[in-house]
Amino acid sequence: MTAPVRTIEQAEEVRRPMVLALAVSVLGFSLMQTLLVPALPELARSFDVEPAIAGWVLTIYLLAGAVAAPILGALGDLRGHRLLLLVALGLFAAGSLLALFAPSLTVLLVARVLQGAATATFPLSLALVRSHLPAQRQGAAIGWLSGMLGLGAGSALVIGGVLTDAVGWRGLFGFGALVALLSLIAVVCWVPRTRRGRGEGRLDLAGAVLLAVGLAALLLAISQGAGWGWGSPAVLGLLAVAVISFTLLVILERRAAVPIVDVRSLRNVRLALVNAVTMFLGFVPYLFYVGLPILLESTAGIGHGMSVTVAGIAMLPSAVLVFVGGRLAPVLLARLRGGVVITLALVAMLAGSTLSAVAPGSLFAVVVGFAVVGLGNGIGFAVASDLVTRMAPRAEVAAAAGLNGVLRTIGSAVGIPVTGTILAASTVDAGSFRVLFLVAAGASVLAALLCALIRRD
Repeated sequence: MTAPVRTIEQAEEVRRPMVLALAVSVLGFSLMQTLLVPALPELARSFDVEPAIAGWVLTIYLLAGAVAAPILGALGDLRGHRLLLLVALGLFAAGSLLALFAPSLTVLLVARVLQGAATATFPLSLALVRSHLPAQRQGAAIGWLSGMLGLGAGSALVIGGVLTDAVGWRGLFGFGALVALLSLIAVVCWVPRTRRGRGEGRLDLAGAVLLAVGLAALLLAISQGAGWGWGSPAVLGLLAVAVISFTLLVILERRAAVPIVDVRSLRNVRLALVNAVTMFLGFVPYLFYVGLPILLESTAGIGHGMSVTVAGIAMLPSAVLVFVGGRLAPVLLARLRGGVVITLALVAMLAGSTLSAVAPGSLFAVVVGFAVVGLGNGIGFAVASDLVTRMAPRAEVAAAAGLNGVLRTIGSAVGIPVTGTILAASTVDAGSFRVLFLVAAGASVLAALLCALIRRD
């Protein structure tokens, strides 16, 4: 009678540190999304380049991550998720060390490409949760992982400001290397070994190339559209390359035995809707991530004249509430359908965006508004991740989550130039920021309408 009890207790002892190890891994990738934002002016001075050129250290990380997540996710489904998680973290550590000693901006950008492999930690971690945890524990674990996405991105603004002021921009990559090393140790020690995956089949290299080319062209056009001109030959050419690449990808993947992106799964209307909503969940917070530091740090117009560090602290409540939202999502899912919960999350994002738009010059309104947006975003990400892992076949969870992560990245990448376009030609006045926050509100409404069509098994 006592043996089963000991077995359960031993299993719990394995599961708890495993979730912690996966959460630390996801946190590292999330931190590096925005950790460099406070250091961009110093980077520009250090390498004697224009601020727009220095901004590539953010853009190329998103580009690399958008390509790496589905490829490493698909490899994880084939060869084992734990193995590929270690590979992703190893590349993250190598990129961090290379960036720490980078002698030029070119080398730094190469390092950021290597760091971008860490984006795959999220879909691989979701797949490991599906493999090792019982169904009743999966929701809570996914909530932890999803919460880390926003907690890392928000807290990185504070950490980045403090480290930049204290030790300079290279210290940010030393911090990244430390997080990567801790993640590697935690995964080796606490994440159980897994089977090699499906084993049969080989990675669809042609599909991987088409996916990489299409995503790189699309995100490059989006990120540079405002600067180069949306009607410029360069942007139109990139969009044409993206369309051609994705068209060929769909044709090829329909025939592939082991597709890197199973386009046939897009016939699942509910899964396609969840992916579409995820794009909005990535888009809305980036309007705030990029716009709020300008509003809080500027001394002109309705700006609040804060230092980089103080502005990051003002944005920290949102990061905390993203994490709280991720932990709250499983509780809500136990009582309500997934589509209803995401709708409620988007209503919260709508409310926070509207509050910010009503009084963009009020510090209270924008801080509280962004905090409410963070709460809704945390709930929404957690529910979307939960739905994707439940709708996808068990053997393809990492690939499906990787594709979902790509769409989230695309949404985030779109948010950067949209914010720049709205704010570029104006001073820090109420009108421009009101438009920015109303765009966030409108995106929340559109996503909520899509959620009305989602049904949960």
